[in-house]
Amino acid sequence: MKTNNNFHILIVDDEKFNIELAGIYLQEEDYKVSYALNAKTAIESVYSKEIDLILLDINMPGKDGFEVCSILKSDAKTKDIPIIFLTAQTDIEYISRAFEVGGADYINKPFNGIELKIRVKTQLQNLSYLQEIKNKQSKLAQLSITDNLTKLYNSLYFDAQVKAQLTQEKNFWITYIKINNFEKINQLYGYDKANKIIKIFSKLLSDIAFKNATVARLYGTSFGILTKDYAQQDILALGNSLSKALLKHKDLSKSITYSIVALRVSEPTTLLVIYKKLHSEIYTASNEAGSNILFIK
Repeated sequence: MKTNNNFHILIVDDEKFNIELAGIYLQEEDYKVSYALNAKTAIESVYSKEIDLILLDINMPGKDGFEVCSILKSDAKTKDIPIIFLTAQTDIEYISRAFEVGGADYINKPFNGIELKIRVKTQLQNLSYLQEIKNKQSKLAQLSITDNLTKLYNSLYFDAQVKAQLTQEKNFWITYIKINNFEKINQLYGYDKANKIIKIFSKLLSDIAFKNATVARLYGTSFGILTKDYAQQDILALGNSLSKALLKHKDLSKSITYSIVALRVSEPTTLLVIYKKLHSEIYTASNEAGSNILFIK
């Protein structure tokens, strides 16, 4: 959670006295403060500075506070900034409109320092809690599409990306990669060493994959790479890059071989049909000696 001196508050009022007074109160709490005397300057400040909270006067020449609030709340970049309205009005309909346009709170003018500080502190605490929740949700969302061992995307995410490509009716490649005879490696080196090999192999795949490619661990020692707008020679180059990368890891180059099956999807089909083709051909390819690459339609 941010400390007070990391919070940046924008005070917007066409009366300098109100701005200066509010600024004095907030700086007593060690907040960073910026000022704007009109709507235009206020909006420019929000987009040019990292503003955490806005104290916004309602009655200003030109655009009033309601209009400024509506503009900021309609933009995804600024909609989460809490806005506390400053107003001399006490009419319930007036106050209701402040909340309808997206205001988080309001303070009646003339305001006192204690009330101002409390209301600002409350909104900044709410902002911090909201950010913590969003960060946790983001981490959970990332975990749901990430393979725990390799940190590549998992099969659920990969399948979703393939389905998305199928709906766009564009040509794309699915490259299916499998480490051969991994059961023997597991028996020979043990579970921990086998997992280490999978992690290193995964890192190599991620490093050599094309820009904007989706690289995933599908299951066990099987991996998928989804690419768009590439030619067959590009897929061959990827296989060559993998071979060269493995040579730099003497332990890996001596102990493992791999099979690659590349499928170019150029006509309507389904995910099930695609995987049936890939599974059938990868089984054939993995029974061949050494590492190899096979193209199918």
